[in-house]
Amino acid sequence: MAGEGATDVSNADLEYPERDWRGFFREHFGPSMLWALISIGGSHIVLAPTLGGTFGLVAIWMFGLIYAAKYGAWELGIRYNYGVGANPIEAYDQLPGPKNWALWVTILVFTGMYTFITASVGMSTAAFVAALTPEWFTATIAYVVFVGGAGLLVVVSRYSLLETALIAFTIALGLLVLLGVIVGPPSGDVVLGTAFAVPDLTGPVFIGLFAAAAGFAPTGFSTSILIGSWSMAKGDGASELEERDLDPEDPKHHDYIRAWIRTGRRDFNIGYLFSFLLIVAMVVLASNVLYPEPPTDANLAVAIGSILSDSFGEWSYYAMLLGGFAALYSTVITLLDGAARATGDILPMALENDDIDSERVRKLVVVGVVAVSSAMVIALGEVPVTLLLYVAAVLAVTEIFFYPANWYVVEKNLPEPFRPSRAWHAYYVVSLLLVLVFGAMGAAVRLGFLG
Repeated sequence: MAGEGATDVSNADLEYPERDWRGFFREHFGPSMLWALISIGGSHIVLAPTLGGTFGLVAIWMFGLIYAAKYGAWELGIRYNYGVGANPIEAYDQLPGPKNWALWVTILVFTGMYTFITASVGMSTAAFVAALTPEWFTATIAYVVFVGGAGLLVVVSRYSLLETALIAFTIALGLLVLLGVIVGPPSGDVVLGTAFAVPDLTGPVFIGLFAAAAGFAPTGFSTSILIGSWSMAKGDGASELEERDLDPEDPKHHDYIRAWIRTGRRDFNIGYLFSFLLIVAMVVLASNVLYPEPPTDANLAVAIGSILSDSFGEWSYYAMLLGGFAALYSTVITLLDGAARATGDILPMALENDDIDSERVRKLVVVGVVAVSSAMVIALGEVPVTLLLYVAAVLAVTEIFFYPANWYVVEKNLPEPFRPSRAWHAYYVVSLLLVLVFGAMGAAVRLGFLG
């Protein structure tokens, strides 16, 4: 592993990444799948069936546009992770404006907004639990029990243990859904009638659902900070240059930096593609089984559970309920872990106080998010689809900030050879404009401008 890509004597003892696929999966694969766990939750289990059940197969094009437009924010984060050897949040104090304002905005997102996200995904999780348990075990009780249990798991567990368990959940659901598409594809009438049927682009139904999808699919931009934490937790990358007091600007180290950027991007691309394939598969299944009647608050779990019944029989109803629960619950665990870990890392930077106990902050954030989100769910009642659509549309507005922030710190801190090319600049401009349009759609819905 070490030294395979090194051609300069001074680089001989630097830890270069494995180049072959076997070595890559053994040594470098993982952060992208943790990121995928966040996306393969509410967006796949609730939003994809809702859009597929409402619009049919044309929803694939909607998600395709969203994925293409939003990729840049994470690509910039990955570029920073491995080009600088740090999390981009560590450079947010360089953003123009009042001192440390971006750090405080980020903390607000990871504490405030993630409480709402946890509540929305957790409520959907509870709906699946309620469908599998006796009537007295309501979704509200299930939320308190299972989200509280997730909080306890995050407080007492280590990152490596969470990674192993959650990746298993995601892969199991993915295989089941992809197999379902192969066995039970949509009818020819559904394909011909919905694959290219343009919906009313100015109507409140389209704008509301598209804005929700744009906010929640594949996930919010703030996760570029989380994947940065997970990438750095593996102890690999250009941070080795910092540890050895080596200058990243020195051309002799450029092959090393280039190799790690390429490896980090490869890891993320796998998770991104996996997330997209699964969301397409869920749209296809929903178009086949649910269209034109999408799931509602009252029948969310039953509708999703039935999505494979025509293909595999009655047993698949329970398999899909278990798979949907696993995907949503793993998302809850990852949200709690990521938000708490990020807040614990950022707060000392925002306060410029290295004496703050980050581990204590992490545990307090977990407890706070669990307690406040549980109170919210008890007050609102059982509205899993409605709450998730609402929170998702808000995310389309509130998380735009991370895209230009990542772009700024990349341009300011990366060695010149690794800054984005003109082609990348053109892509960032176009995609950021699209993201701003998505945010405007979400704001229009949430501010009541559409009936």
